[in-house]
Amino acid sequence: MTAVIRHPDWLTLQIDKQPFYGFDQEWYPQGRQRMAGCGPTVGSDIMAYVEMKEWKVPTSNRDDAVRKMLEIWKYATPHMHGLYKTHWLRDGLNQYMTEHGLRGKAESLSIPALRLAAPRASKVVKFIQEGLQADCPMGFLNLHSGTEPIPYHWHWMVLVKLEDTEQGHMVTLWDEGKPLCFNLENWLATTRFGGGFVRVMGTEWKMD
Repeated sequence: MTAVIRHPDWLTLQIDKQPFYGFDQEWYPQGRQRMAGCGPTVGSDIMAYVEMKEWKVPTSNRDDAVRKMLEIWKYATPHMHGLYKTHWLRDGLNQYMTEHGLRGKAESLSIPALRLAAPRASKVVKFIQEGLQADCPMGFLNLHSGTEPIPYHWHWMVLVKLEDTEQGHMVTLWDEGKPLCFNLENWLATTRFGGGFVRVMGTEWKMD
């Protein structure tokens, strides 16, 4: 079974005449924002998708994306060491949606460093499947990559696809404008510090 967002084109911009998948924290104007802005950047991807779904307001170019990123920064401002708890992004998105009259609710699932306290892989798979089947990109917090080829630790990325394969569930992320994949079960088994996921449920097209 494959779960995937239905409209990846809503978050695909043309940068230097090439497709660029999702937004990039390097577009923030200030140094601290560029250094610690992965969480609000991912939140901006999610909210831009929700607003296109509910309001039919597109994010057409980099300038549109930066305006959204600056707006979401106020709701998901990184702490001293970043936005390293899933509920911080979840709560910020819920506040933003409430204040802007958007339908839906952000929910989070944390993966603690202590493996015995972590949710079963089947629960994580279900959380991701349900989130993508509700047609909304998700946030993935990777505090440690384990043995998986995820290039950055302590980092938020956009999750857009989950595919059930013979090797396990393969997850597709977007980061720095490019897609990358990792094995979910292997990550859960080998990550040292865990991370988590944020999804938005209950969004829908508004009738004209």
